[in-house]
Amino acid sequence: MRQPFYSINKLRELKRELGYGLYDQLNTVLSWFRPQTIINESEIRLIGLQRTGNHGITNWIIKQYGDVNIAYLNAVRPQYNPYRLYYNNFPNNRFKKDAFGQFSKKDLLFYSYEDRRLERIMDQDFEKKHDLYLGKSANRYDVLILRDPFNLFASRLKMMDDQGKKTRLIEKSSINLWISYAKEFLGETDYLNQKKVFINYNQWFCDQAYRKNISKQLDLEFSDIGLEKVKGQGGGSSFDKQNLSGKATEMKVLERWQNFKDDPRFIKIFENEQLWHYSDQIFGKIPGTECLMNHV
Repeated sequence: MRQPFYSINKLRELKRELGYGLYDQLNTVLSWFRPQTIINESEIRLIGLQRTGNHGITNWIIKQYGDVNIAYLNAVRPQYNPYRLYYNNFPNNRFKKDAFGQFSKKDLLFYSYEDRRLERIMDQDFEKKHDLYLGKSANRYDVLILRDPFNLFASRLKMMDDQGKKTRLIEKSSINLWISYAKEFLGETDYLNQKKVFINYNQWFCDQAYRKNISKQLDLEFSDIGLEKVKGQGGGSSFDKQNLSGKATEMKVLERWQNFKDDPRFIKIFENEQLWHYSDQIFGKIPGTECLMNHV
């Protein structure tokens, strides 16, 4: 009984994608005769790994824009129109017209990628269709967030345990993805192609002067109004959930690794020498983590 249902869904998906293709061709031709109009005053493309504090930083940034017209698209897919991804999943949502290239003007277009390879996010074919998919933007920013690997992978293991995946290991691909983000962070690679804003999550969390500098890079008037909120996406904090929403800076986000320092799954992660190298380069020596070296 499931096979016909599956086939009908696939046919609907194919029909929808063919329709999108026709709209794209039509809008491409029409764009030759239309004036280049600014749709988005600012556009932020945020990139980070899950459990990096993406939602906390997102909320902090958006709150600084104040009461303006904002389109927020969370955890979108590389090489695919973000508006259409949302419309496909929620056909009655407010992005229906945007999905077909009938854009409304926005003060901020904000969309995020989680656990995605940089080369896919920065796909050149997608970039050529940027204005077709998202509308022309006056200011574009690429924001890359990085959290130290010790606390990041501790939070990910806690999330797995809570989901009943107690024997699961952190995949090698996740470790390699962290390393690739670290290389971009340090300028060893150059994938990001808009105004680059790199955020060291550890420093962002505890240093207001650092946050002020990030706001300046984003051409914002600084405010910490969104700092203490714990967002619900992804279940909130792996350890505290949303229990500390309103007082997020009380979370022990720089000490999570201590909960897993004797866990064989955690110790195995740090057999990778590149993790140590890039962590030291970006975050400095994290006190106490040297105990893990005894197991490597």
